[in-house]
Amino acid sequence: MLLAATCFGQQNDVIFLEPQGIQQPQVDFKPMPVGREERTAINFGVFMGGGGIVGGDLEFLIGKRIGLQFGAGFPSFGLGFNYHLKPYINSSFLSLQYCHIGFGENNVGATLGPMFIFRAKKIFQAGIGWGAVVSKGTLWEEAYKEDVSMLIHFNIGLYFPL
Repeated sequence: MLLAATCFGQQNDVIFLEPQGIQQPQVDFKPMPVGREERTAINFGVFMGGGGIVGGDLEFLIGKRIGLQFGAGFPSFGLGFNYHLKPYINSSFLSLQYCHIGFGENNVGATLGPMFIFRAKKIFQAGIGWGAVVSKGTLWEEAYKEDVSMLIHFNIGLYFPL
């Protein structure tokens, strides 16, 4: 590459130089991936919706990276406060989740804790985390033979930006 200076102007004994032989970088425009415009997503899967056998969640972004999540499953419900790693709904995120499993006489218990949810660019998601036990229901002793203070949470399923 050859650089040569060309004098194209002079003002108050100052010479302005313009480099010759330098190419401007080319800009590639790529379409935005699905999910960058959407602010809401719905998901369905195993151990979703508060940790039930099957369930679903509805999440919506309330800020650039902050989301709220509400879900229900069989037999459970859950709430989540999410921080997305990128500023769009189809990105992976960290979540503080409340999971309540069972209702009434079939109440197992409830947990509160962090979870990491991986979201692929399209459709697939999976999560893993843990929850501190915040309440024990009538079926706690039957479900957990030993006294535990934390539970591992995981889920796998599909999500769809709306």
